[in-house]
Amino acid sequence: MKILIIGLGSIAKKHITILKEINSEFKFYALRSSKSSTTWNDVINIYSWEEVKLNHYYFSIISSPSNLHLEHILKLSKLEIPLMVEKPIFVSKTQLDEFIKNNIKSTLYVAFNMRFHPLIIFIKEYLEKFKPKILEVNSYCGSYLPDWRPANHKKAYSSSVNFGGGVHLDLMHEPDYLIYLFGMPLKVKKNNRRVSDITVDSYDYSNITFDYKDFSAQIILNYFRRDKKRVFEIITLDSTLEIDFEAGTIVNLVNKNLIIEIKGDLMMQSYKNQMNYWLEAVEKNHVTINNVNEANKILERVL
Repeated sequence: MKILIIGLGSIAKKHITILKEINSEFKFYALRSSKSSTTWNDVINIYSWEEVKLNHYYFSIISSPSNLHLEHILKLSKLEIPLMVEKPIFVSKTQLDEFIKNNIKSTLYVAFNMRFHPLIIFIKEYLEKFKPKILEVNSYCGSYLPDWRPANHKKAYSSSVNFGGGVHLDLMHEPDYLIYLFGMPLKVKKNNRRVSDITVDSYDYSNITFDYKDFSAQIILNYFRRDKKRVFEIITLDSTLEIDFEAGTIVNLVNKNLIIEIKGDLMMQSYKNQMNYWLEAVEKNHVTINNVNEANKILERVL
């Protein structure tokens, strides 16, 4: 089975590695921007949309710069193949409107791997089982952009508005998993800013508040924290649950009780879980989460 890759960057290589573990029979084709592009493993380079049309693909992964997603979705939808699109699906409301106008029918999934993170899976089941009275939620993700893109972070799409960069889009996982756990907020307040020179012109700080009926959830995201921290807190009447994605733990801070500790590379496990979900969705021709409508609703709340 042939799989088409649009944008052979680090995330695409991660997906390819996982897919090869799942099925060694998959064959990969990558649309490259230049004939001088280097080859990677046994991925077959192709260089034009005319070449793309010569094959029938099981599905395509769109992991190009975010500002190009709409263009690539519109072109690939004509091939009538399922599309897995890296988040964010679009970078502006104008793109969203253009997509809606084109009435795309392709099976389409927007990749938010944090929904498949073992700790998110656990806490979702925990909340559904115990139904605690939630009073406050805090979600924090701070990391250092140059560590993501060590070659030259200011040339990466994250640094530039024109390429669809900005921490509010790059780290949409936090708003997404809150919506996955608690539903769509009743009200959203946003403060997106550029407060350092770590980017060219994109936002490097985002403070978003989701108001729900009985509590509020605050989300803080940044590109400039050198000591990486990714923590999610749920404060209830009798507990403070701290979900630490770096440590792989959930702890009740009130009584210091370790609720769960999961060893291993949990982020990689989230990508593997997500890919297994996507392959099942392709077989069934049905996306149950993070379809176009849901992804667009989430996007509207962070733009």
